[in-house]
Amino acid sequence: MFNTLSIKLSAALVLLFLAIGVVLVLLTRYSSDMYYQEVTQRLNTPVAMYVAGEAPLIENGEVNAVALQALAHQAMIVNPSVEVYLLDPTGRILSHDLGDGALRRRHVALQPIQRFLASSTGLPLLGDDPRTSAGKKIFTVAEIKTGDRLEGYVYVVLSGQKYDQIATSAEASEVLRLTTLAVIGCVIFGLGSALLIFGRLSRRLNRLTANVNAFHHGAMGSPPPEGHRRQDEITQLALAFDAMQARIEDQVDQIRETDQMRRELVSHISHDLRTPLTTMQGYIETLLLKDTEITAEQRREYLQIARRHGTRLGRLITDLFELARLDSNAIKPQLDEFSLAELVADITQEFRLAAERKSVSLVVEMHGQNSAVYADIRLIERVFENLIENGLRHTPEHGRVTILLDGYDEGVRVTVSDTGAGITEEALPRIFDRYFHAPPASPSGPESTGLGLAIVKRILDLHRTAIVVSSRLAKGTSFSFELPRHAAADSGRC
Repeated sequence: MFNTLSIKLSAALVLLFLAIGVVLVLLTRYSSDMYYQEVTQRLNTPVAMYVAGEAPLIENGEVNAVALQALAHQAMIVNPSVEVYLLDPTGRILSHDLGDGALRRRHVALQPIQRFLASSTGLPLLGDDPRTSAGKKIFTVAEIKTGDRLEGYVYVVLSGQKYDQIATSAEASEVLRLTTLAVIGCVIFGLGSALLIFGRLSRRLNRLTANVNAFHHGAMGSPPPEGHRRQDEITQLALAFDAMQARIEDQVDQIRETDQMRRELVSHISHDLRTPLTTMQGYIETLLLKDTEITAEQRREYLQIARRHGTRLGRLITDLFELARLDSNAIKPQLDEFSLAELVADITQEFRLAAERKSVSLVVEMHGQNSAVYADIRLIERVFENLIENGLRHTPEHGRVTILLDGYDEGVRVTVSDTGAGITEEALPRIFDRYFHAPPASPSGPESTGLGLAIVKRILDLHRTAIVVSSRLAKGTSFSFELPRHAAADSGRC
């Protein structure tokens, strides 16, 4: 709340007014002091002349202390703040009526005295205050002469110690307290008025900031940056704009990358579709053109080749269709509890003949007695089919494909490994990318479109479980993932 823009503007305005008020008070006080000093000095100019003219204060070089005391007493009756001093022609203090120990210096500078005697303009004019070591006070002065010979000066300080005491007392008076309270009241009133005015003016900005923050939470899918709420509205908008700009730039980059991958996918799929179609078309045309020339054995061979490529084409189309449905979230997992060991036994039975034809051992190992899991049996069946088929495709003769089920308290850890050619380090991070066409580990190795592994990855993503792959060239590849055992264990996962 205290970091809102309206409060900051209000505080800045109040501080500005307060600074202006302080400056005005200081200027007013300075001007008042100067005005008082000038008026007082002009009104009391004759005082020194009166004291000097009433009686001879210096006779034959001797100070008439009695006459000085009497005249000083009379002057102080009229104006209690005056202090009368008798100076010699050099400015040294000869006498005064202030008592012993009252003076802090014994000499008064002559330059202000001479300027005062020379002209009455340029007032107020300050001279030395004998009762302080460095203070200055307004004064009046008159010369004491015997004939044309200067005997000294009557130096009268017009705002002496008595004035300072009264002025100090006045500073703590009721007027000063009332003035202070009035200033505080004005500051409070100014703050309240500023909050009201700026609050109304910044209302639309507050709504805009709230909408941006709501958009940041919702559409952006991420909380505001650290410390976002502790900033004012302008800073919040700037931070949110920077975050959204970075997010949009990332999304634009992702769109560009996705578009590039889409182009690559179209190119690969076009090639994969064109190859079996061309082959099928070629053998069918051969059968039609040479129907009477080819033998029954050749006819059967051509038909088997055409059927094989037709099967490959159908499988490719099926994979593309299934991957598209997974990407569009058209498939929702139908979770249920079933035995993973029984499912694996049924699936391996389907691949047993294909493994024997290739002289590859297909082995199932089970660690632990309980293989119950909570998942979509149809989708998990598809995962095993793709992984086993991938393993058989990349495993040479006399190799081995192993399905390991490792049961533990919360679920079953599945590992499908082979002893095939392996995957290069450059291709390993991207083998699940549906747009990535991985090169074979060796020039003579089989080529894969990568759709099977992309489907596996997407199905396991729907089950909120990760698949981990490890591979070594000429040693084989291993795929691992986990499935939860019970519905309660899965409630926070799917």
